[in-house]
Amino acid sequence: MMYLTPTLTTERLILKRGTLEDYIKVYEFDFTKLRDIGGVNERVKLDPKKVEPFISYADEEENVLDFIIYLKDNTPIGNIVADRYGVYGKSLELAINIHPDYWSNGYAKEGLVEVMKYIFDNLDIDKVIYGYAEENIKSGKVNDKVGFEPIDKRVEYYKDIEKEVTTIVTCMTKDKFYEIYKGKTK
Repeated sequence: MMYLTPTLTTERLILKRGTLEDYIKVYEFDFTKLRDIGGVNERVKLDPKKVEPFISYADEEENVLDFIIYLKDNTPIGNIVADRYGVYGKSLELAINIHPDYWSNGYAKEGLVEVMKYIFDNLDIDKVIYGYAEENIKSGKVNDKVGFEPIDKRVEYYKDIEKEVTTIVTCMTKDKFYEIYKGKTK
């Protein structure tokens, strides 16, 4: 089944499919260099040609939702992808990147909660998975603020930094989501 990425809105954000230009703005920097993994935390420009495949990913793959996160003035500030259907039962895995100019404003949590609300209200999904590198403290904080619970750890090789990294795999069930966010989302 092909999912169609809808347009979602929150108090401060619009989440929808974006243009290539918007992806290039969001991915101005190489996020593998911004995650504090192996002590690397620097703003290294990403070659825009590496971003081009992002725009067609949701159109070519099954069970993928791909949102650009915009401020209400249409400034693109991030991206949320829901994919990897079925790795943990009836589940989708979320990945999020926020442009570093917009960190620490609560946009990641706000966007993730709205996407999860859409997933649980509209798709036959029982849980949402969120994985982050153990050394990536910012993603760990987002995980905690949203309310995900750890379920697994896996060691992965990050080719871009030539290092093995422990990924913390966390989960939010549909029941837990509604328990936490009932009445708190639109």
